[in-house]
Amino acid sequence: MASLVQYVANGTDTEFSVPFEYISRTDVVVQVAGVNTTFTFLNDSTINLTSTPTSGSTVLIKRETPITALVDFTDGSTLFEADLDLAHQQNRLIAEESKDRADSAISTINNNINNVNIVAGIASNVTTVAGNTADINSVATNM
Repeated sequence: MASLVQYVANGTDTEFSVPFEYISRTDVVVQVAGVNTTFTFLNDSTINLTSTPTSGSTVLIKRETPITALVDFTDGSTLFEADLDLAHQQNRLIAEESKDRADSAISTINNNINNVNIVAGIASNVTTVAGNTADINSVATNM
């Protein structure tokens, strides 16, 4: 299951579905056009944005599970099923989030591989320009 979902705002809707599992509502983050925005939960699977996003803007809803342990097991204590389930759930959700971010990074690189290769092919030119910054600034000043 994905740990994030993207919507394209239509300029009127403020309610959006949260189709993924989370441990706490505080683990859910919403961004509109790349900026964190405030929202409230209408129920466990629907949020309401405080302000209406502009038509065409991207609404990103994602889960950010905390990486600090939610359960602390101690020697001699009783192991409860709920504690084991919570520890497992936290690890699974963090793993899902890591996979989603890695997949996104790979997709971004693959979609831009031609640009990456062009820059790699002119690396010596970039180094030459960087090494002549003073000369470039001098020419710019004298223009």
